[in-house]
Amino acid sequence: MEVTFRSSKTPDHRPDGLVACKRGTSEWTAFIEAKAGKSEIRSEQIQDYAHLASLLDVHCIISISNEFARSPTELPYHVAGNKRRKKEIRHFAWAELRASIDRFSGCNELPDLARNILSDAASFLWDPASGILTFDQMPQEWGEFVQSSGVGVGFSSKTPGITEIVHGWHQERRDLRSKLAHEACQAVELRHELGMRAEFDAILSHDRKRLAEKYELVASFVFKEPKLSLDVRCELQDRKSTVSVDIPVPADKGAKAATTWLTKQTEDFEATKTDVIMTWKGRGNGRHVTLETLRNDPDKLFEGMREAPKSIRLVRQIHDVRRFRSAKNFIVDLELLVLHLTNELRRGGFI
Repeated sequence: MEVTFRSSKTPDHRPDGLVACKRGTSEWTAFIEAKAGKSEIRSEQIQDYAHLASLLDVHCIISISNEFARSPTELPYHVAGNKRRKKEIRHFAWAELRASIDRFSGCNELPDLARNILSDAASFLWDPASGILTFDQMPQEWGEFVQSSGVGVGFSSKTPGITEIVHGWHQERRDLRSKLAHEACQAVELRHELGMRAEFDAILSHDRKRLAEKYELVASFVFKEPKLSLDVRCELQDRKSTVSVDIPVPADKGAKAATTWLTKQTEDFEATKTDVIMTWKGRGNGRHVTLETLRNDPDKLFEGMREAPKSIRLVRQIHDVRRFRSAKNFIVDLELLVLHLTNELRRGGFI
């Protein structure tokens, strides 16, 4: 911690930490620079440490803060290209590291001592006093964009502020993924329409265009066990946030048995706030009711059907014009909506 190098040949730079890893005859080293609370990583510091690493043959510089990055190689701060070519520089958000520690702390393949240490670390990192902040409000332009989408004024993909809105949404998606992983006690993958290998610039351009043309922001989260996708759609024109999940259809049940099974599995769900959409083979064979109606009159969904449905989707929405326009309340309400449904899915045995 707070490593120093007493030599006239090394500048007086003091990284927060130095990590050295050995395996056989191989050794790997990295400087660590960490910030908590609202403190941000300063690019000048990282460039100084890159210079120090070159002098001391340290392999990598790792920064950790509450700032999110799409991947460890895409830094939330600027570092000159010639500095980056000399040494590896990686960045991690505390919230995402915390989610990883959560997952490993429950790994039965690890020794008891390792799991206990990781469990203690996770407990500390989830404590508000740890200094870990999560994304809690959209950029200041949010209210103006919501207003423009609803009065016919509109905006384009080049409107000032739209990039900040999309960047904010990207941070919220990554932050929400870490919270979903904690809630579900498993790995959660964040997927994009362009695919896993899409470049950041392509994703940014695509999301700006979607926001400008359709006035909406979307996200898709995939739970690894089982493969279950939870989709989020926020519609600026309607001031509405929707979360939906496709439930795997039981392979060995007919129409009535599948409906009975779904009713039992969702008995802990909020019935009046959850919609059920079942789709059968054939054109226009989709039936849409509230979970409350399903419980009171299950025949309404499968009447006239013998085979199990092709798909079952659960949908939940929140529609509050005033709170949707608030940069902070929009995030608060969205996370409550998503995490509450996730908790119900876990209790129902779906994840």
